[in-house]
Amino acid sequence: MIIKLLKKIPLLLFFVLTINCGYQPLLTERFQKFSLEDIEFSDNRKLGQSLANEFAQFENTKNILSMKLRSDQKRSISNKDKSGSVTEYNIKINFDVEVLDQDKKLILKSSFSENSNYKASNLHIDTLNREKIIINNLIKLVAEQITNQLNLIYKTK
Repeated sequence: MIIKLLKKIPLLLFFVLTINCGYQPLLTERFQKFSLEDIEFSDNRKLGQSLANEFAQFENTKNILSMKLRSDQKRSISNKDKSGSVTEYNIKINFDVEVLDQDKKLILKSSFSENSNYKASNLHIDTLNREKIIINNLIKLVAEQITNQLNLIYKTK
């Protein structure tokens, strides 16, 4: 009985490993049905341009969109030590987004906000470098949120 079971285990293992359920995520670039062609910035232009750089241009998409983007960032002191020196900062970025289709019809109007804390360093340049890394990571999160919402909108179209 055990010998028969041991002979069937490799066959069963091969079957399980080669057959998959056919799952494919819908919110990937492969299934993206839109492309952002024109992006207008207001307020913090550098932050807006960084977000715009996160959107890849796709050819052969039916839905060419334009985006109006208002962005700002705020840095605040999150924590101080006993002597009053800053030990931790909080950075918050905000994006107000309006996405329009080719007919200038409003597709998406939403606000996106992300924040994060980071430690202050003894050298000011190290603190600035940490801030840049955090901002880039937050921008990537917002770009992913916008892409996901637009993919969900165009999933049914």
